[in-house]
Amino acid sequence: MNSKLKKTISVSVRTLICVGALYLVLHNVSLHDVATLADEDKTQVVITNWETVQEDERLNDPNTLLDVLVKIDKAPHEIALGQLHKKKDGSPDFQIGLWTVLRSSDRMMLLLALLLFAPVALIQSARFTLMVRAQEIDLSYWEGIKLSYAGNFLNFVAIGSTGGDIFKAYYVSCHTDRKTEAVTTVFLDRAVGLIGLMIIAAVAMCVKFDDPHIREWWPVIGGISAAMIVGIIVIFSRRVRARIGLDRLIARLPFSDHLKRIDAATVRMRHHKKLLLVALCMTLLLQGIAITSMTVAGIGLGMEFSIDLLAGYYVYIALALLIAAIPITPQGAGTMDGALQIFFLGAYGQYSQILFLGVAMRLLQFVWSLPGFIVPITGAHRPSSDKIARLQALATSSES
Repeated sequence: MNSKLKKTISVSVRTLICVGALYLVLHNVSLHDVATLADEDKTQVVITNWETVQEDERLNDPNTLLDVLVKIDKAPHEIALGQLHKKKDGSPDFQIGLWTVLRSSDRMMLLLALLLFAPVALIQSARFTLMVRAQEIDLSYWEGIKLSYAGNFLNFVAIGSTGGDIFKAYYVSCHTDRKTEAVTTVFLDRAVGLIGLMIIAAVAMCVKFDDPHIREWWPVIGGISAAMIVGIIVIFSRRVRARIGLDRLIARLPFSDHLKRIDAATVRMRHHKKLLLVALCMTLLLQGIAITSMTVAGIGLGMEFSIDLLAGYYVYIALALLIAAIPITPQGAGTMDGALQIFFLGAYGQYSQILFLGVAMRLLQFVWSLPGFIVPITGAHRPSSDKIARLQALATSSES
């Protein structure tokens, strides 16, 4: 099978997954409110007093009246929640439409979510700079900021959840003659971020392990965590590497010289345990801030919130971000949204609210990646003339 055919098949499969996942997510969502009456006839309505009902927290009172305009005849009606068809859990069968979510959203809470997200990219840049320096690559914090913002922006604009890392790897390789190590560090930085997400999800699950809905996801979190731990042991443990013959296996693979340098760059990190610990702490901080910001966005969209539900937000958003990081569909389109529907539907919110939560999660990241637009346009990713001269001098001396 030639490479062109393989690429065509890969793109086709990923497109089918994206389209299928988006269909499953969107077919339950309506622009307008939909109520199912006691005779199980679905009636498209506009609930004109939704904000009042929501603020009064009367959604569990069957006598609460919904002032609606029935779309069939445009005549105003009052429908009590008790007159609606009941779902399996006994709750009234009605879905809030996208327009209602937009109309009733709390703009101040959404703005607060946006402001809370601001430090995330700055902390991410500091972590990346630290990890690059562990490879003996000279990169200032300001250069790290520029490269991180550019990578974040290109993730959204160009290619998807990991494509920007490829450009980021190229940009940072321009700053050193240790190009393999520079590229490797970009993906190690991504790996540390994913490990941080799993730690947050695992800790939040332990806090609320008595919740059966949260507890049912422990095999997923446990399995991924176990796989990560095994991978770390295999890579960093001298004894395990020798036992399984990892070095000999790498030597037999194609492009073994490059793979050996990638492996050496990865293993070098075990000599910087304090740095790795600092990087992990920075990851937990930035991921905690990001998930808090996204939780606030969910509250602003009218989703249910209480202290009892807080751990669930941390578990589910962390898992959703992990799914979005899998390079199957651009920005986890469909896959992340489907996961959010599975996680949050019911006690946390309705289809339309959860759909907008996925949109908000992406917008928070996109808005704060916009400064990265300036970097490739102006060529700010390139090293300074002084650094270029130093790199040329190093190359000359190594050749001699």
